[in-house]
Amino acid sequence: MMSDTPKHVLRKQFEVVMAIPLDERIKNLFEMTELSRRIVKNRLKVSYPELTESELEIELFKAFYHSDFDDQSMNQIVESMRRFWEKRNESL
Repeated sequence: MMSDTPKHVLRKQFEVVMAIPLDERIKNLFEMTELSRRIVKNRLKVSYPELTESELEIELFKAFYHSDFDDQSMNQIVESMRRFWEKRNESL
């Protein structure tokens, strides 16, 4: 990871963050994660308004994890997600 931020600034940032109580840091982490999820989901809705809710969830997963899996693994996961959503939608 490249950074043009000086090491002393990074240390200070770390100190500030570590001064926050753990439970608050975890709460903030979950809030930021949910915010990023909503932002990406909204971007997908605007770009692809025809997506169903299940397709939207699959595209959201792909957006977040595209670089974490090789193509074969991603395709297997996506297919499992499709089956899950089909089964879920059938039971509603």
